Amino acid sequence: MNVNTRTWQRGKFLGEYDNRQLRPVEVLLFVRYRDELGGRVLELGSGGGRIIGYVAQIAREAHGIDISRQMVEHARQAVPDATFHEGDFTDLSRFEAGSFEAVIAGCNSLDILDDAERAAMLDELHRVIAPGGLLIMSSHNRGHVPRLRAASHIRTQDPLRFGFDLMRLPRRLRNHRRLAAHERNDDGYQIINDSAYDYSLLHYYISRDDQERQFARHGFEMLECLDLEGRNVGPGEDAPDFVELHYVARRT
Repeated sequence: MNVNTRTWQRGKFLGEYDNRQLRPVEVLLFVRYRDELGGRVLELGSGGGRIIGYVAQIAREAHGIDISRQMVEHARQAVPDATFHEGDFTDLSRFEAGSFEAVIAGCNSLDILDDAERAAMLDELHRVIAPGGLLIMSSHNRGHVPRLRAASHIRTQDPLRFGFDLMRLPRRLRNHRRLAAHERNDDGYQIINDSAYDYSLLHYYISRDDQERQFARHGFEMLECLDLEGRNVGPGEDAPDFVELHYVARRT
């Protein structure tokens, strides 16, 4: 989706991603799959180095790719043990087939793509991941969609939040009017103009079961799905309290 690509290419959110804070589920996955992350690892949308900073401590060789020059330049300074590439992560032609034991797509990075782009990306990941290798990723949870706030929502319980929402309301409504026509509600996914950065982006939302089926169509076997606190999300579960879910899939 072009609007997403243009936004991230500007690199204006570096300050928000310049930290080393891991979520509980991310810590659990690093511990659980430490051996699999000990080889050659690639992170998509590596940003300021939040995740890859830890990967570089356990991987034989850590690579990150990001479309923002500012992000890449910062990450090179912050994580000198990793190799960073500036470019669109949908183009992995610089990497040979089967060249990574694991690929990480954290922060819902694949959700900036539309359905056709996501399918092509999963095929490309199947190419660059070695047989038996892992894809560790997160994605927006469709089960949470009924709880998303409308662009016109204003929080009235807290005076500070009320003032903040009131101040941002014109921008939010303007962005939503611009992007609402691009939203999609399909059988296996939704594309939604959600609240991220004042409703300036479109994001892909998918259920746990549809993500498992999507993995299978592109040559991956889902090993597990976890919520943000690291609890297992089983077949048929919506996990509506969580806006994103984390997945581990093996390249078959």
